[in-house]
Amino acid sequence: MANAAEAKDWAREHMKGLWTSPMYPFTADFKLDEAGIRHNVEYMIGCKAGGLGFGFSEPWVVSREERTRAFETAVDAAKKRVPAYVHTTDHSVEETIAFTRRAAAIGADAVMIWAPFEWAKTQEMVCQFIEYVASKTDIAIFLYNTWHSGICMTPETVERLSRIPAVCALKDAVNDVAHTVRCWELCGDRIVISDPLEEHLLVTTLHFNQQVLLGTTPVFLMQSPHHQPIQQYWELARAGKGAEAARLFYELQPLRSIWTEMYQVLWNKDGALHPLPFIKHWMDQMGMRAGPVRPPMTNLTSAEKARFNERLDASGWMNRLVPGWRAST
Repeated sequence: MANAAEAKDWAREHMKGLWTSPMYPFTADFKLDEAGIRHNVEYMIGCKAGGLGFGFSEPWVVSREERTRAFETAVDAAKKRVPAYVHTTDHSVEETIAFTRRAAAIGADAVMIWAPFEWAKTQEMVCQFIEYVASKTDIAIFLYNTWHSGICMTPETVERLSRIPAVCALKDAVNDVAHTVRCWELCGDRIVISDPLEEHLLVTTLHFNQQVLLGTTPVFLMQSPHHQPIQQYWELARAGKGAEAARLFYELQPLRSIWTEMYQVLWNKDGALHPLPFIKHWMDQMGMRAGPVRPPMTNLTSAEKARFNERLDASGWMNRLVPGWRAST
C-alpha cells in the first residue's frame, strides 16, 4: 500500500504501462461471481496489464457487502504481481471513507475517487468532498474525471486537488485532449496524468510522454493473453520508434471503431450512460467471465448480440486475439 506521504513518489515510479479495470462478473442467476473475478485477474495479467483496478462499473446494483467482497477477492487474486487499486466513491461520504479505509486494510495500493453523483453540484463541492475524504484516510488516491459522475472537474479543480499529499494521479476520461493537456501544464509535475482513451495513446505517448494508460477496457477487449497489439505499439512509441508504432496502431482501427462507437454514450455531457451490456458481451467473447447485467439495466437480446458479433468478426481481429474464436450468444 502507498500511504499519503509517499503517494506521489510511488505513482511516478510504479504507474507505468497499461492499467485496466473490468466489470463485476455475475452468474446467470445474478449472483456475484467470485471465481469469475479471479479468472479475469489471471486473464488481464496474461494481457500484460501493468496494474489492475476494480469496482467502478456497477456499484449501484451491488450491496455494500458484495462490493467489499469483490474488492477483497480482486486484490487477493492479484497477489502483488501488479499494483491493485479499487474504486471507493459512494453517495455517502462516510461510506466512501469506510470503503477507502477497507481498501487500505486489505492491501490495495491505492483507491480511485470521482465526483459523487448527488453532492457534486459545483467545482467547490467536488473539492470539498475529495479533500474531506483525503483528510480522513491514509492511502494513495487517483482522481477519476468522467461525465458519468454528472460533472467534469476543470483543470483548475484538478490542480487544486493535486496539492493534497495523497492525490497522485488523474484518469481524465472526458474525451478531450486539450483538457488533459491543460492538466499536464498545471500539475503534471505533481501527479501522474493519463488520458485513458486508447485512440489517443499514440499521440499522448509520443508528444507528452504519457507513462500510463489508466483504467481502460481496451486492455482486455482489444488484447488477449495470446496477443497484445496495444502493448506492442506502446512499447515502440515509448522507445521513440514512432513510425513502427503508428503502423501497428492503425492496424487496430477496425476493432477500435467498434469500441469507440460503443462508448459514445459515456461522453454525453447532458447525461452520460454506460455501455455495460455491450462491454460484458464483448468480455464473454474474449473468454473472460462477465455474465449478465443486473436489473434494472437491460441485457442484450439475441439479435443484438448476433449483430455485435458480426461486427467483431468483420474487424478481422477476433481470430488473431482468440485463436479458433467462434461467436457465442
